[in-house]
Amino acid sequence: MIARGRLLLALVALGACAKAPPEPPAPRAAPDSAPPAAPQPPAPPAPRAAPEPPPRKTASVTLALVGDINLGTLTVSDGVPPEEGRGLLDAARPSLEADLVVGNFEGVLGDSGTTYKCGPEGRHVPERDSAVTRPRSRPRVAPRQCYAFLTPPALAPRLVEAGFTHLNLANNHANDFGPEGRATTERVLDSLGIRTYGPLGSIAVDTVRRGDSLTAVGLVGFATYPHSYDLLDIARSAAVVDSVRALVDLLVVTFHGGAEGARALHVPESAESLGREPRGDLRAWARAVVDAGADAVVGHGPHVLRGIEFYRGKPIAYSLGNFLTYRGFNVAGPLGLTGVLRLEVGPDLLWRGARFVPMAQLPRRGPEPDASGAALDLVRTLSREDFGEAAARFGAEGEILPPE
Repeated sequence: MIARGRLLLALVALGACAKAPPEPPAPRAAPDSAPPAAPQPPAPPAPRAAPEPPPRKTASVTLALVGDINLGTLTVSDGVPPEEGRGLLDAARPSLEADLVVGNFEGVLGDSGTTYKCGPEGRHVPERDSAVTRPRSRPRVAPRQCYAFLTPPALAPRLVEAGFTHLNLANNHANDFGPEGRATTERVLDSLGIRTYGPLGSIAVDTVRRGDSLTAVGLVGFATYPHSYDLLDIARSAAVVDSVRALVDLLVVTFHGGAEGARALHVPESAESLGREPRGDLRAWARAVVDAGADAVVGHGPHVLRGIEFYRGKPIAYSLGNFLTYRGFNVAGPLGLTGVLRLEVGPDLLWRGARFVPMAQLPRRGPEPDASGAALDLVRTLSREDFGEAAARFGAEGEILPPE
């Protein structure tokens, strides 16, 4: 039985071998007559990297900054100076020589208009006779205290003659005669070659050239009104400054804020107001815009001088007072003390020097050098009392030094 089983197994194995498919033939080599492959073009050479341009050289820059300017107004009796204001700025002109000369223009340029600042019924200022220097009729006194300023455009060339290159329009008088008045003011100043900044969307960026060196300088203005960049919103103010920082080499931020009058000499450590109108937490705001990239912060609005501090090595001047306010402004006592803040940055974009040039303003006269030194003494005292170890130090000639 075992032998038969082996035979059956052998027959099954032979049957399985007989049914296996034949192996496929081995592949044949291609005949010699096949066409050769087309030649491939050589790979193009790798592009060469463009040479790096040499770094741009920056130039030194000088700035002269002042506070409030109002050359005269048609809304006040005898509010327009004679001879179209010639001579009002002559005494200050030597201190205003700089690459950029910046001031705060208080009011509106125009020969006539209607203001609704003093009440919903409006108040019309008629066009004056060009042959006289006074309005045809004395405007009625508005109820309550209300100030609206309308400066004849014929006075504006005095600003050019004094050397002004830029004027801030972010303030509480820029809208005295509404949007039309703001547009006219910008148009007149632009026709004279004076750059304006401060209204929403209006930022000044200019260049200072010396040989093959160039420095881009930016100016941004803030106030507490909807027609301007709003300093009441600190986070948004910082965002605006941060967005401009990358566009310029040097960024100067100005503001119009704080309480007003002889009692507003000191900068409080809290928010300020004018009556019920909020006017900003200036210490917190100024330091925030420095953190965002401002190289210097310069203020106006209180109509008096205020102290100067350094924060992270950057100067903050909280108010430069009334510079030239011919009529409609009180210039008694500390309200008549003013000056020019001169700043200089070197080619390395670091502050090389600063100086406060003290001046005084007498009624119906422009600013003049302050021989008494009262303006400088006031700024020195206010800086020390308000800012302590962060206060600016002052030399005998008004040199401004950072804290030790």
